[in-house]
Amino acid sequence: MRIYSFFLMMLAALSLASCSNDEDNDFDVNCLSGRWLEVYDDGVVSEGLVYYNFEPIDATSGNCIIYCYDVFAGDTTYQRGYILKKEERRICIFNNQYGGVPDSQTWDILKLNNSHLSWSLEGRPDIVQNFKKVKTFFGNAEPDR
Repeated sequence: MRIYSFFLMMLAALSLASCSNDEDNDFDVNCLSGRWLEVYDDGVVSEGLVYYNFEPIDATSGNCIIYCYDVFAGDTTYQRGYILKKEERRICIFNNQYGGVPDSQTWDILKLNNSHLSWSLEGRPDIVQNFKKVKTFFGNAEPDR
């Protein structure tokens, strides 16, 4: 009887230990579409802001408009494309240049759900950017496209 109760306790302990917080491991590619505002850790002061607006064309690619506001340089808008590699949890954002090799950056997606996007630069886990989903751009007006 003692061995039986020991195994039951071990089974219960393993069951509880194997549970994880699903919120920490979210990855839903259907949530990528929309506007994302870069957010910073508490205590970090930013001299501007950055929005990414993802507009899917199909399940794995689309357009990405990057809007940057800098206190010193003003507003800048970049038109880019993106390719989503779901199985690898990666997104490649590229500048489609005519007649040349596209300039691109690839990001490992750490988290993607309805409200939070977090990614790190491919091969550089120390470079992490966090975003929250928003409905409007800075000043409640969309930037020129």
